[in-house]
Formats: sequence, C-alpha cells, structure tokens
Amino acid sequence: MTATRHAAFAVCAVALALTGCGKEQPGAGEKQVPVAPKKAAEAKVPPYTYPAPVKGHYKETNIGEFDLVDGIAYPASGGGGTVVYATSKPIASPMLTDSACPMTQARVLTELRNGSYAEVTLDANGRSKYFIAGNAFDGSSRETDVGSHPWQSKLKLDADRATGVVVHKRDGHFEFDLPISSPRGNERSQSDWMDSRRADSSLPRPNEQAVTAAYLAVHDAALKKDLRALLLALGFARAQANAIQGLDGIDADLSVYSDRFLTSGTPGEFTARPGTAYLRVEGSNAKGKKFANYYHFAACGEHLVLVAIAENPQ
Repeated sequence: MTATRHAAFAVCAVALALTGCGKEQPGAGEKQVPVAPKKAAEAKVPPYTYPAPVKGHYKETNIGEFDLVDGIAYPASGGGGTVVYATSKPIASPMLTDSACPMTQARVLTELRNGSYAEVTLDANGRSKYFIAGNAFDGSSRETDVGSHPWQSKLKLDADRATGVVVHKRDGHFEFDLPISSPRGNERSQSDWMDSRRADSSLPRPNEQAVTAAYLAVHDAALKKDLRALLLALGFARAQANAIQGLDGIDADLSVYSDRFLTSGTPGEFTARPGTAYLRVEGSNAKGKKFANYYHFAACGEHLVLVAIAENPQ
C-alpha cells in the first residue's frame, strides 16, 4: 500500500467515525431523513419557601390533630375586627397579601391541599366571639361566645401587621405574625360562609352560564393533573401560580384533589345566592365510584372561583 493510499484510508476512517464515510448516501432526488433532536428537559419548578408566620397545634376528638403553620389576616367586613385564618399546610401566604380576595384564595388553597384550619375574628381588645376549626373535607366545629368560653386571645396591630396568640383551653393554640391584607371587595370569612343568613344581599347573583364555564375549566385542568392550568382557572395570577407550584408536596395534593372531580356526568342543578352559587353533578370519578357532588363558587375579582366541594358518595 502506498503512502498516498495509507493517507486516504486514514482520512476515510476518521470521516467514518464522524459522518458515516463509506455508507450509502441518499441518491439524487432522495430525501435525507432528519434525526429528531432530543426533547429538552422540562424546566423544574423552583421550591417556594418562607418563614412560617403561624405556629401552633390543634387536637379535637371529632376533627383530628394537626399543626398550624400558615395563614392570613384581614379587616372583617363592616369593621368587626381582624379575621385571622390559620392553616395546617403552606398556602403561599406572602403571595396572597396583596390579593383582591385573600380569604377566598386562602380557602381555595386549603381545599386544593386537603388542609385543616382554625379561625377567629379579634376585636380591638383581642377578643373573639367565636372559634372555628375544621378540615377541608372532613368536618368542622364552631364555638360561639355564650358568656364564658374555652379560649383566650390577644392581638397587637402595628405597622400593618397583626401579631398575637389564640389559646383554646381544651384543644390547642396558635400564635401568628401576619401582614394585614386589604381586600378589594366584600370578603366572607369561614364563619360567614358557614352561616348563609349572613350573606350580603347587595352582591349580584352569579349566572348559570358563567358558573358552568368556570366549573368546566377547573374540571378539565384537575383531571389532566395540570397544576398550572388549574391555578389559572381558579383565578390565581401568573406570579401567584408560579410560587404555589413550588410548595412542597402540592403535586401529591393535586392527585387527591383530582379525584374529587367526576369523569362522567354533566352539570345539573344550579342554585345562586348573592355572591355565591353551586352546581350539582352526578357521575363517577376516575376510580369508578359514583358521586353526586356540589361545587360551590364565589366571586374573586373578575373570576368565579371554586371555593368548596361537597362530596356525596352514592
């Protein structure tokens, strides 16, 4: 073999390793089949963490036992004091502070996360006429002030912050250090929501078409387990959705939440009251279990928001 042939052989060997030298190439008129590029890895949602603004523990025979770690505070409607709503799971509270409807969004996230809660409305002297605790889907208790009551509370308002402590003599306690939100609308506390007689008759009644459209948007996103689409359908702003997606454990919560929507059946009975409405839907969930559920909606800015699901197994 001559030196020239040695050189040619070496060049081809290198080319073969890089481009397939010596392999049959497409002839004239034949198309080169492109190699599909590898799919870029989906961007990972960064964790969203912040110091816990609430610390406490609650235990009651009928409701169960849970820690309290997060919450919101805002002026009660009608100047009735400061509502303090504490939750057992992080609800991205720093992202709710400037919301037009912080309580509505806090309740939405309590449902989505299958969380528990406690609530009081503290007057200027730090006293509350009621104490509510419960779980999103497993019941609640409400104690009202009838003379003496088994809880004590303190409140300090300073530079748009609310700090204080609530101690229930039998069932637990929590302390809080929360910014005071400024709702742009008539926010209903959990206490108001539990007492339909306290509905604000000045609020408009949602119409059936709008409520059905809101339900279908949430329903479809939940069944697809598309957390971002679900949060947007629930009325959260994009910045809020970005943060909420980073909460620890929320993907597992979404999987549970998804099962609360029915894969068969269409919206049926519709009922509207001032500021709220609900749809009744009969059908089966993804596990084939039959339900007749009620999906409750409330206004939050320009959105109708799913704030509660009442499940009724059949």
